Amino acid sequence: MAVDYDLVIIGSSWEGIYAAKSAVMLQARVALVTQCEMFLPNDTLINRSVSEVGRLNYRVAEDPFASGSPIDLPLLSFERAIDWAKEVNEVVQANNSLSSLAALGVDVIVGSGEFCRLPQLGFNVGKRKLRSRNFLLATGAIFKPDLNIAPQDYVTPRQLGDRDLGNLKQIIIVGGDPTSLELAQTLARFDKQVTLVVRQPRILPQEDLDLAILIQAQLEAEGIKIYTNCSVTQVKTTDGEKWLQIGIRAFTADEIIFVDCRQPNVEGLNLAGVGVKSDDALRPLRDRRRILVNQKLQTTNPNIYACGDLIGGYALPDVTRYEVNLILKNTLFFPWYKTNYYAVPWAIFTQPNLARVGLTQHQAQEQYGNNIYIIKEYFRNLTQAQILDSTSGLCKLIVRENGEILGCGIVGDRAGELIATVALMIQHKIRLDRNPMRGLTSLSIPVVYPSMAEILENSWQNFYHQKLKRNSQILSRLKSWFSFRKS
Repeated sequence: MAVDYDLVIIGSSWEGIYAAKSAVMLQARVALVTQCEMFLPNDTLINRSVSEVGRLNYRVAEDPFASGSPIDLPLLSFERAIDWAKEVNEVVQANNSLSSLAALGVDVIVGSGEFCRLPQLGFNVGKRKLRSRNFLLATGAIFKPDLNIAPQDYVTPRQLGDRDLGNLKQIIIVGGDPTSLELAQTLARFDKQVTLVVRQPRILPQEDLDLAILIQAQLEAEGIKIYTNCSVTQVKTTDGEKWLQIGIRAFTADEIIFVDCRQPNVEGLNLAGVGVKSDDALRPLRDRRRILVNQKLQTTNPNIYACGDLIGGYALPDVTRYEVNLILKNTLFFPWYKTNYYAVPWAIFTQPNLARVGLTQHQAQEQYGNNIYIIKEYFRNLTQAQILDSTSGLCKLIVRENGEILGCGIVGDRAGELIATVALMIQHKIRLDRNPMRGLTSLSIPVVYPSMAEILENSWQNFYHQKLKRNSQILSRLKSWFSFRKS
């Protein structure tokens, strides 16, 4: 059938814009429907900008070089951090303006529409019907608690910029996802008393326990109270004070922030009319709903794809970008490609960061049993970490006997940058030397001294040491060789 576009993207989220730019570079004919009067906010960008100001406050308050200084440096306010985040967001969004997208060749359509099935699949916007072989849902998420809560009884992360938190001291955050952890630490660094309420038995239940414990220990060291395995049953405001109930326990606060309540932003798209299903009917009690997709990221309508917040998971930018690239290959060329998140790195930007790629220890042991090496190296052993007073951290490397890297988790300063090296090795199947003697007498991946990247070199060396100790034949030959040399 004749169509107008190679791909129609629904939603002006950052992933929608990224998809439009990438598709145009491939010479595809692309339309982007904003579904609103302006671009959707980039939550990650705003959170990271505010977090960096909070990090500056923490360094000023805790830096050993500042202790005993006659100069009393004032801490920056949360309002100033929000202003800075808005300035950064404006600069970044200027590069994604309607005019810049149009200049690249994207047909930008400001407005909202809905899918129609007959006489053939299309998307109606005003009086136009956009026809394409494939469509991409990139409308992002909205923050909406499942509980019946009055809007004035809580706020969401996107509303923080419009609320005056300057005089508020006690804040409760409901959620255990990465955004919840980042926000809790950030607010604590602006002199707020933060309580974190988590539904799961522990924070980051998908991650290795030893890595999650390091993050929780840092949060608690900064004064954050963490309550796990808790489900909120009621929220209300009494005499100007916010009140939250968890079972038989009640908490009061100046403000309550619901973070772990993202829902697909798909209202008014007529997805049911074109056969796109969500998991609402399958799991009605689940807080985090999602659009159902297969391994090719096709919805239950094979001509409509979805990614990011719409399909659940951590929905971190690193993962979403991978999903968009896979969708472009399937929609613009041939639908042969399936998701494989194994080599996709991601990071949670608490301080210290948590970054991971590949398998966790539990996943590796399920697949390979005990035929693996678990390498642990600590940041306190790094010269650069001592210089920067950033000694909290751990690098955990999982390697097979043949030197294949199965996974890596890093908790530490700049972990989000360090993980890229390991991800590159996994993607290109670069193995560590299977011969420990060669490995110990060469640099597997040369690094600069002193630098945080030494943690990787120490991990490689640790692997070779462990492998050498397990090989009695090589140890015997080495002893014989050096005995011969001395004689």
